[in-house]
Amino acid sequence: MNAEERLAKLEHELFRIKAGDDIQNLMGRYTVNHTPATIHQAINFFALELPDVSAEIGDRGVFVGEAGLRELFVGRFTMEPVGNLLVHYLTTPMIQVASDGKSARGVWRSPGVEAVRPQDGGQPVALWSFGAYAADFVHIGGEWKIHHLQWFRTIKSSFAEGWVNDLSMTHTGQIGDSPNVRPVTYHNPYTPESVQEPVPPCPPAYDTHDGFGWATIPQQAANAAQAGPSR
Repeated sequence: MNAEERLAKLEHELFRIKAGDDIQNLMGRYTVNHTPATIHQAINFFALELPDVSAEIGDRGVFVGEAGLRELFVGRFTMEPVGNLLVHYLTTPMIQVASDGKSARGVWRSPGVEAVRPQDGGQPVALWSFGAYAADFVHIGGEWKIHHLQWFRTIKSSFAEGWVNDLSMTHTGQIGDSPNVRPVTYHNPYTPESVQEPVPPCPPAYDTHDGFGWATIPQQAANAAQAGPSR
């Protein structure tokens, strides 16, 4: 390997290292805008130019394409700012940038709190909302954007009753019929009878984007796959 090749390799690895910070900031901007007053702006962080761009929220369905994301963030998630609260923190960042530097995978555990005012305008209800984000990212047009986003809801319950006693929001169901909404790929929230799976797993190392299926593979299976031949 000559000097030019070594320099190109170094520049590529520096790009991949910086990508981790860029993706952290991207997800930070997404969560900052995940508030009742600005949630409609969330689509600005997605790769809307890609036809398979998507977001899956709990068991509400997989919203696909720009039309699907607009249906979700502009149509379905619209909330009156007064009296409503959405706070979803990002913790334990795990980011894996593809060897080719064109895409990346990330997972964040996310404890959250909400306050939702009933449609009749009554007193807001305090809620726990805990889960995890998994995402594919793509480097396109000189910047990182969200390609696929999935919110794995572990618990959602009233603050007063707690997640063991209040199971009213455990299963909420797909949002209506729409050509932009596909069936849920994974939903395993807590119940007293459930068995928690380590999903999503830590993002495995990979060479190039080959789909979003990795996010619903339990950690045990991901470990086994990583134990195979080194890439």
